[in-house]
Amino acid sequence: MPLEDWNTIISAGTLIVIAATAIAAAIQLRHLRSSNQITTALSLFDKWGGPEARKLQAFVFGGELDEKLKDPAYRAELMHIPVNRISHPEVAYLDFWESVCTLIKLGHTDEASFMETGGFMSIAAWNKLMPVIAIIRRKRGSSPYDNFEYVVSRAIIWEQKHPDTFPKDAPRLPVVDGYPGDSAQ
Repeated sequence: MPLEDWNTIISAGTLIVIAATAIAAAIQLRHLRSSNQITTALSLFDKWGGPEARKLQAFVFGGELDEKLKDPAYRAELMHIPVNRISHPEVAYLDFWESVCTLIKLGHTDEASFMETGGFMSIAAWNKLMPVIAIIRRKRGSSPYDNFEYVVSRAIIWEQKHPDTFPKDAPRLPVVDGYPGDSAQ
């Protein structure tokens, strides 16, 4: 066999090895990205479920924020830079949402996964915190909490497109209300 033929065979073999290496690298990168997203999601769930986050949620949704916002002096403090997160826990809660939504917007956390588990909550938080955001934006323009705003706008679209996320090919289980006489509060 002439030397040129050997050269061609070796070049083709090298090309196959390089192509296989590139494919393996692409698969590894995909797995690494998935692993990073899972790690990020788990850390967010840990933070979301922790006692500090629960206290912030209780402050925002339990009525205490509504009462505090009736005070003009309390509202005026929201325009200070920086806002005191100790006396304004609603801003710490906003910071949490902004961080989560930044990760989603930048693609570090899968948007669809978030929408399935937390999209509805982001909408509820936005609606509850909108007056606070409006006050903060009086002084600082539209950029504070814009990542939160972006993801909530996406969540609203998601909710409209996916009113029921239960798989269509799976049977629904019966849910028996053991206390049918209780009224909704």
